[in-house]
Amino acid sequence: MFGPTVILLGVGVLLNPAARAEATCLPGTSLVVGPVPDSLTATTRNGETITLSRQQLTHAATIITAGSQIEGINHRGVTIALMAALTESGLRMLSNTGTYPESGEYPNDGDGSDHDSLGLFQMRPQSGWGTVADLMDPTYQTRAFYGGPGGPNYPSPRGLLDIPGWEQMDPGEAAQAVEVSAYPDRYRNYQPVAETILSTLTRPSSSGDGGAGVMPETSRVLFPLPEGTWVKTSDFGPRIHPITGQQSVHTGTDYAASDGTPIYAVADGRVTTAEFSGGYGGLIVIDHTVAGQRVATAYAHMWETGIHVQAGDTVTAGQHIGDVGSSGNSTGPHLHLEVRPGGPGSEAIDAAAWLADHGATEHEGGDNGAGPGCAPGADAGTPEEFPGGNPDVMVDDPTSSGQITARLLHLHTQGTAAFPDSSWACYSPRPGTVSEHPLGRACDLTFGNTIGQAATGPALDAGWAVTNWMKTNAETLGVEYLIWQNQIWSLARDTEGWRPYEHGTDVTTRHDDHLHVTVRSGS
Repeated sequence: MFGPTVILLGVGVLLNPAARAEATCLPGTSLVVGPVPDSLTATTRNGETITLSRQQLTHAATIITAGSQIEGINHRGVTIALMAALTESGLRMLSNTGTYPESGEYPNDGDGSDHDSLGLFQMRPQSGWGTVADLMDPTYQTRAFYGGPGGPNYPSPRGLLDIPGWEQMDPGEAAQAVEVSAYPDRYRNYQPVAETILSTLTRPSSSGDGGAGVMPETSRVLFPLPEGTWVKTSDFGPRIHPITGQQSVHTGTDYAASDGTPIYAVADGRVTTAEFSGGYGGLIVIDHTVAGQRVATAYAHMWETGIHVQAGDTVTAGQHIGDVGSSGNSTGPHLHLEVRPGGPGSEAIDAAAWLADHGATEHEGGDNGAGPGCAPGADAGTPEEFPGGNPDVMVDDPTSSGQITARLLHLHTQGTAAFPDSSWACYSPRPGTVSEHPLGRACDLTFGNTIGQAATGPALDAGWAVTNWMKTNAETLGVEYLIWQNQIWSLARDTEGWRPYEHGTDVTTRHDDHLHVTVRSGS
């Protein structure tokens, strides 16, 4: 088990430098549904409480699993599919014996009578969605709804991936665009239910392991340090201990890297330990289920200020969880990595072989938390255009006694309406610094955390939701650039996406604790 007397296992592994992977919220092939409960109660947007049976939840699991296997479908896409199936059929496989008597011969949850519609998504053979046999197969219907080049009907009828700009659309409108319904509000009503289903079926379930739970399975494994930042300095196996000078078995591999280099979770999982502990110094332990097997990974020797997660947090592969340090029994900045199949109390194995067996890939850097484009920021809707007039005129700042531009006030008004739990600080004099805050063109936002406290868990997800909303609507809102989680994005260099922010030296200057937004000047 992990403790001050245990020698950590590390990893020495050859990776293909050309093979890279980026973290996304629900990447294809990464999500596998956990145990399906016997029932689930949820509330619609209009306040109606509904209870779903195990059979309905099993259909939901099919929708989630199919979506996780399709390139381009993320958390948002799965949510939209669940909204559509809830609205169209109540998550039931419906036959339609009045139009197609043979449909009753296939497994079903009841008989429907809406024109010639069939199945979970009420697809119509006469509209070209498929044959009766096709549409009485829930997996076929789900693949048809998602669409795309690999869908069974590409390019027509259009599935979700075939709708231009679907990720920027309101989820109800996106569902309507596939279903070709005139009532998008019907779909919006089921969005809270869809989100409850998704979080429940992919959430760790309790077990007899002292409450640690079972993580939903992942198949994606990444290397814990950015490409080109590390050098392996000590292999797994017998060695002379560098501090005691005694012969010992080194059950780890040390990776030397510059102080402050980001450390990434190697797989989706849940943090069980995040503390400053004896010889390990800063220690993070994450519990995973990889390819059906429970496994724990540990990351050691961070500075106390270099730990960016808390016990209980759920993390994704490639998430920035900490920074390289040299605390505890350490002779210089490095990462010490450990892998233990069976969980934290089990025997360590050769992690190099484990990573290689699971196709671990190096990457240029991971996304933190829900990640760019993953948190449901666009669900807040499209903001209003600037109402007109001089956008640079100075007006009172609602967050201070100073003044800000009319454009920044417009952003603040729209942002606080869409995300009322966010905290804003805009004007600030900041003498001796180069900053847009004294000019009234910038705000800093926190999300339940405080300045100096890295955003983790719900605060991190909330931060990504606001960030994604601002990025998606940058033209409308007048956003010039964003800094968040040691990354920077600017409208002028949008084609480059998120870029490393190279000016941070601590939690605050790296913007791990707050989102910075600057609006443009001029019209």
